[in-house]
Amino acid sequence: MSYQTDDGLHEGWDAAEFPDGRFSVGSGSGGAMVQFIGPALDVDDGRGVLDGRTAIGWRGLCTCGWRGPLWRKVTGPARRTPSTHEAYDKDPSLYGDPPGGLEDAIHREWLGHLPPRSLADVREAAEDARKARTRLDEAVQRARSDNCSWTAISDAAGITCRAAEEQWGKQ
Repeated sequence: MSYQTDDGLHEGWDAAEFPDGRFSVGSGSGGAMVQFIGPALDVDDGRGVLDGRTAIGWRGLCTCGWRGPLWRKVTGPARRTPSTHEAYDKDPSLYGDPPGGLEDAIHREWLGHLPPRSLADVREAAEDARKARTRLDEAVQRARSDNCSWTAISDAAGITCRAAEEQWGKQ
């Protein structure tokens, strides 16, 4: 399963991890498509297909470089303590899919690494303000080209004549 933030800055997925350090990046061709993924999620050689049943466990990965904790595959029902990252897979998948319920746990961990939504709101509002400033600057230039006075421009902008001249007089 994969997930992405609205701003496109983070794309995550639950990946099977194999003993040689490769991770699943999809499925097909009769198994888990794997490749080596470096610390910053840079992709190295080592592409191939492995039997997903040979995975040592699963973890969340994100394009920002975040790696969640390893959910180690165990041979019997996992101990259920908050600090234990063990997963029992009674029906292992050839494609390296995590056992039922684990996808949700990995997704929650991935969500936990994201910055608060309030920062995305600030980023969006700042972009809106930059666009509005640009539109206002261009409108003032057009008004000046139409020989409008600073008094008329300041009244339209809702600021003092002095503030209008200070802000746009040197453009």
